[in-house]
Amino acid sequence: MGKGRLEAFTDAIVPIIMTVLVLELQAPHNYSWLGLWEMREELLAYAISFFLLAIVWGNHHHMFQVVKKINGTVIWANTLLVFFLSFIPFATSIVNNDPNSLFGSQLYTLLFIGINLSWNFLRVSLLRADKTNRVMVDSLKREPKSIITLGAFVVVFLLSFLWHQFGMIGTFLVMMIWLMPYKRIEKAFHNL
Repeated sequence: MGKGRLEAFTDAIVPIIMTVLVLELQAPHNYSWLGLWEMREELLAYAISFFLLAIVWGNHHHMFQVVKKINGTVIWANTLLVFFLSFIPFATSIVNNDPNSLFGSQLYTLLFIGINLSWNFLRVSLLRADKTNRVMVDSLKREPKSIITLGAFVVVFLLSFLWHQFGMIGTFLVMMIWLMPYKRIEKAFHNL
């Protein structure tokens, strides 16, 4: 299988997950601005989850620009990433059903720890699948952002014991470092 099919698969699944996410939103009880205001926590949770999905998808697309060869391990690593991403609507609905729940907040953060671990598995699998691709190896090997993200998620999880709302908010803040894609990939493209 070529990398294009794997990218197309991921490009098809992420919008479906985003669609499921919006379908979980209930209509306001009162069709007015006040009714929307009463849904502010649900709308915020939806927005956070939507943009976190967009960040992961954008970085996935960016990373695959330097990929030339894949293998079975890469396919399974990508499948694991998509598996964890598919749980975002589920975790978001738990947070929405009980915004004051420590469980929901921590589940959301644990989900992103799983997403981070599967992302790193994918990154390492890509490196092993094509060791001769210098641009990819130079861009993705010893990549500190992924490890920093994992550590930050663990801190967010632990801090949520003190302030349970921090789980989702902290997860969002940690993911902001991923707004800018891998700098080494950008640099490699400029040098080509």
